[in-house]
Amino acid sequence: MIRRFALGLAALVIGAGLAMADEGHEHAHDHNAKNGGIVEHTSHHHLELVAKGSTLELYVRHEDGEEEDTSGAKASATVLADGKTEQVTLTPAGGNILKGAGSFNAGKGTTIVVSLTMPDHEPEQVRFKLD
Repeated sequence: MIRRFALGLAALVIGAGLAMADEGHEHAHDHNAKNGGIVEHTSHHHLELVAKGSTLELYVRHEDGEEEDTSGAKASATVLADGKTEQVTLTPAGGNILKGAGSFNAGKGTTIVVSLTMPDHEPEQVRFKLD
């Protein structure tokens, strides 16, 4: 009985230590917007969306915070603005940037759902809400 209790306690301590170590990793790099946009996270990337007027810029960073080359990326955005839905293709624009434009006017209350496929990664999807 004491041995079972000791093993359970050891497992609890190890699990708590791993959880704390993972939490430390989660905050080991900067999660702030570097380009004046909104940052959301996927399992592999930190995505920053800058939406102004009828243009979208998506900045892609790896989970470690480093810029990720988007030259082989495929992305699109579904923009819900002013009661209308519009599909926008985002194309590589050099470095870690994807850009696109449409006939929408990105403003308060606009919702933008980005679908991103990076080379050697599963497709990812993230939702941005403009305040």
